[in-house]
Amino acid sequence: MKRKVCESLFAVTLALTVAVTNIPVTAFATEINQSARQEQMTESVQTENQGQQSDSLQENHGAQNETNSENGQNSTDNPAGAEQNSGEGDNPAGTDLKKDNQFEGNNFQKVDNQENSGVAEEISRQQNTDDNQQNAQVSEQAAMLSSDETQWNWHKGEITQNELKKLLGDSWPYAGTYRWSKDRENWNKTIAYGNPVYTFDTGTYYFQKETFTWTGGIQWNDIGTKEIHAYYNMGINIYGSSEGVVYNSENLAVPLNSTFQVYDNKYKFTVKNIENYEIKVTATGGSQGERKLTPDANGMYEVIFDDDVTVKVEYIATNYVNVKIGQTENAEVYINDTLIENEDTRVNLNENFQIKIIPQKGYAIEGVTVDQASVSDLSFEKYAASFSWYSGETNQATITISPKVVKEVLALKENVIVSYHKGMNVERLKNNIFNTVVNKENTIPNNISIDDVEIQYQSGLGWQELDYKPIVGVFAHEFGNNDTEKIRISYKGNSQYAPLEAETTVSISDERIETQVVIQEGITIQYNTEDVMKQELLQYITVQDKDGNTLPVDKSELTLSYNRIVGQQELTVSYAGDDDYKDAVATATITITKGDATVSVNSQKITYGESFEAPIFTASPEEAKAIGLIVGITASGEKYASIDLSEVTVNDIAGTDIPIYGKKSVQEVMRSLGMTSIKVGQLPELFEKIQGIIGSESDIAGVINGIEKVINILEKIVPGINDVTIHIGELPTEAGVYTAAGVTVNSNYNTAIGVGTLVIAQKKTNAKLSFNQNIENKHNRLTAAEAESFDFGGHIEVDGNAVGDTPGIRTNFVGKTATGEIVSGTEAFKEEGEYIETISIIGGNYLAIPIVRTYTIGEAKNTIQFEKKIVYASYDGNEHGMTAYAYNEDGDKLGEAALEYQNILQTSTNVSPVENSSAPIDAGMYRVVAIYDNAESEVGTLVITKAVAQGTVTVGNAETTYGQKLNLNSVIIQTKNIAQRDIAAIQDTIACAGSDEAIGSHAITVTVPESVSRNYLRTIKVNKGTHTIISKEVTITADSCKAQYGNTFPEFTYQISGVSDKENLGDISVVKREDGNHVGTYTLDVQVANQNSNYKYNLESGTLTIKKRAITVAIDKKQKVKGQKDPALTYTVEGDGLVEGDSLGIYLSRKSGEKVGLYDIYMDTSNLNKDYELASEPSGKDKFEIVENKAGLTNQKNDSGKSKTNGTQVKSVKKQPGTVWDRIKTGDNNKPVGYFIAVLISLAAIIMIISARFQRKK
Repeated sequence: MKRKVCESLFAVTLALTVAVTNIPVTAFATEINQSARQEQMTESVQTENQGQQSDSLQENHGAQNETNSENGQNSTDNPAGAEQNSGEGDNPAGTDLKKDNQFEGNNFQKVDNQENSGVAEEISRQQNTDDNQQNAQVSEQAAMLSSDETQWNWHKGEITQNELKKLLGDSWPYAGTYRWSKDRENWNKTIAYGNPVYTFDTGTYYFQKETFTWTGGIQWNDIGTKEIHAYYNMGINIYGSSEGVVYNSENLAVPLNSTFQVYDNKYKFTVKNIENYEIKVTATGGSQGERKLTPDANGMYEVIFDDDVTVKVEYIATNYVNVKIGQTENAEVYINDTLIENEDTRVNLNENFQIKIIPQKGYAIEGVTVDQASVSDLSFEKYAASFSWYSGETNQATITISPKVVKEVLALKENVIVSYHKGMNVERLKNNIFNTVVNKENTIPNNISIDDVEIQYQSGLGWQELDYKPIVGVFAHEFGNNDTEKIRISYKGNSQYAPLEAETTVSISDERIETQVVIQEGITIQYNTEDVMKQELLQYITVQDKDGNTLPVDKSELTLSYNRIVGQQELTVSYAGDDDYKDAVATATITITKGDATVSVNSQKITYGESFEAPIFTASPEEAKAIGLIVGITASGEKYASIDLSEVTVNDIAGTDIPIYGKKSVQEVMRSLGMTSIKVGQLPELFEKIQGIIGSESDIAGVINGIEKVINILEKIVPGINDVTIHIGELPTEAGVYTAAGVTVNSNYNTAIGVGTLVIAQKKTNAKLSFNQNIENKHNRLTAAEAESFDFGGHIEVDGNAVGDTPGIRTNFVGKTATGEIVSGTEAFKEEGEYIETISIIGGNYLAIPIVRTYTIGEAKNTIQFEKKIVYASYDGNEHGMTAYAYNEDGDKLGEAALEYQNILQTSTNVSPVENSSAPIDAGMYRVVAIYDNAESEVGTLVITKAVAQGTVTVGNAETTYGQKLNLNSVIIQTKNIAQRDIAAIQDTIACAGSDEAIGSHAITVTVPESVSRNYLRTIKVNKGTHTIISKEVTITADSCKAQYGNTFPEFTYQISGVSDKENLGDISVVKREDGNHVGTYTLDVQVANQNSNYKYNLESGTLTIKKRAITVAIDKKQKVKGQKDPALTYTVEGDGLVEGDSLGIYLSRKSGEKVGLYDIYMDTSNLNKDYELASEPSGKDKFEIVENKAGLTNQKNDSGKSKTNGTQVKSVKKQPGTVWDRIKTGDNNKPVGYFIAVLISLAAIIMIISARFQRKK
């Protein structure tokens, strides 16, 4: 009892604490739950009574949770297990967790399919009990277990504890404790440690999780139900017939050789019967082992499961052919993938059956005979022979299959000699060894070749390839270093024969033929390229054996060594030998004379900007080395000379290697000699110095002589060229005509000279002259100001791109000024006038046609043009106008000109001609003047003729009541051939011929005004109507009006309709129905005294609307001395002012602060008088100032220093309570007090908990 009281007090305390502090209740629940768990862990033993009490609580909670389940909890999805995979670690049983890993939520859905509220919502509705608060702690987990899946499928019904906890929504480290039951009586429970495997039978299970109560107790909470199905893997294989079929209990065919899942402890099936076949069914797997299955009376087979099972269905033919196997001592024979263990086996009639023969290791199948006939279409794979054979149609016939099985042998000869020499080609060596060592007659396979084997030798460091090169210092030797070598030959094998290898020892000896080199005596050849000289010398050389027989060797492989320079030289010829012949060497003396050379010049013509095709100078042979001198005159008349000596070395000139300077180019030698600049006439001097460098090693007099000849030739072509400085290492680039002369400079050749021409034409393709700046108008007009900054002159453009610094461009100007003076010159004229600018080019690298343009300096004039100069129209009552546009001198339309119309042929004497900007309507002749800025006016003519057709007006009949004035506008007038515009004018003339004061009838007529008739050629005919007067109602309507609040009401008026004599209606007045003068809408009623009995009065009310009074408010500036009290804040009312006795309801306040400076004044208009409105929002920015305590504090009044008198009032307003600046702040200001109260209450709660536990332990 005390405990319940204590718990009740604690609940009240908790509620007060939550209400005061706004701390979530879940925070308290978490702390107390943790305390309860710690207390439970400290209690090592619980009595049986306590356990029974706990069970009782569990049952009560279970019953409660079942009710909750029926009410539709647990409807949310469980994403936590969406990607759990079965694995050997956590799930050794192979549970399919990926497919079915969530709870089915059917037991948690409402019957009427209403939207589920969820456990959390249910708990919030039942917060008053400890049990429901405990349920809130598992609401999230229960929601995770809800899913749309119908069941969990587990292999053999097995699952590990860790995987089970994952499916139940637990997370690492799987700390939760769970239990499950089919009947809610017999429970299984997870253990605290380890990862055991649990086995589930097929069925529906209830799942619960262990949780803790507020008081430290333990209870089990439902988290869902789930259908669990245990399944076994079953495989069915069919042999013996491709037509065999297995059907399940629903008579559906099972896929051939398939494995599937069975969700029961038994499986039934039938087997298709095939004519001429017997059926044998066996099963393996499970505790029963291998057993034969027998069908029941219905042909149904049954498999009982306690583990996975494989079923074998064999079709055994009753009509067959007997196959007899011959020699199978060293091979295995398979027929239709079945090993034949006996000599005889059966195959079906009329069937192509498959035979496969697999030899034992070390054996091969060389062939197969069937009934003593060889099989020609054998195929081999991994040494196994396969083929297909037709069984035939004879029942119980016999077919004999005999494979030829042979033992593989690689036979090698012993004590043989292998020819070998240093440097022998390794492939030749392999062939020598293979052909010498392999005994093909005794080898199987006997068609083995060099390509089928790998040959290695024992190097002392294992078996190595024949070309193995051991590292220096390694205990191994290169092949051939010993007199004998141990050889291993490995056969690679193929699809028919397996690999083989064998070893033998061979002797090594050089068995090649002896040779000698023979050179003819007195050989003389002319210097040429190395290849040419070699080919010429080889004609005098042969290779012979020791008997003098010429050997068939390739002479190109002979090595010739000699000093290749003019004079007598010693020639050495070496023959390196080959795998058949030994090497040999011989020497002789030969004579070399100077060779002949030529030099050609690649004459070319290009256009400026292009490059010459290389090479320009070509020596033949190439090593004769040509240098080229180019001279000429550019298109600008300048002389030019260039030479390229960068590719010619001193060695090239000497024809041999010269120490120190030999590899330097002639240009490098020139720099070392101080000849950085050289003229054409100085070239012989340069080469004389090079002769000095070469010395006696070579004579280059012929080269110098050739250069002098070239210079003499060029001097005749371009006089004075000897004094022109040479451009070293360049080619001409400027437009011009050039002579190119080439000279060979190699002293081993007779000097040769070649001359050609190089032309660089001026570029004219895609080259044109362009003005520096274009004038952007059609008339090439510039104002004087524009001309001052305009870029006159021109330039060359190539492919649209400007070329800078182009010589030869000329600009000329000629023209006439505005004063008539003729001028010309090379500078642009910029005063008013008309001028011609001409751009041309003379000489240089470009050829372009001169360009010319005219330009005008001065302002442009606009012109006006009518669309039609004269326009004719016939009067139809509509406007008839003209149109004119203004154009600039480029012909661009600037806009529409303004028009003035003047009727110069009036149809009426009392109408004077006046100008009008509107298009005319009346008949007449009009002078039309078009006007536009900066343009002379233009005149046109508009003629509107009178309408010709006969016009007719027919007046309709009308009926009115007594006393009601006839509304003549309501009388219908029908017209014919009358303009719409004139109908209204005629309508305005309608009138009654009689009086409206008495009942009766009189004529209604119209008069055609002169303003109408003057536009018609013929007189308009009028047909009169009739007006009938009858009694009629009278309507008097009060006029609605408006007034501003505070102003005098306007005079109330009324309107009378339907009467002809207002005097007889009586005394009419309008009065205001309601009292009051504030903003709003009031009814105005019509009252009539002394009413005339001849009328029926309809009195209609109006309204008086009183609008808000508009005022303007200005916030007055204020100032105070720091530390003093704030002066009153005031404002000034302007505009319409206040009504006497009214108050606006405006409140002023300022920004807080007492430091010296400016502060904003704020206006609160939330209580503004409803009869007023502000014309604009006043600004209080920086209107309050705090100053230091100094003399001369400014006046506290408004800017004028006193109240304004121009209909305004000055209103001083103190800061009112309730403004935004005076309101007490809420929110965080109250929290310190609240937290203090919460702490006190929490301490009281803790004391009560401790007291309650102490009492319980007692």
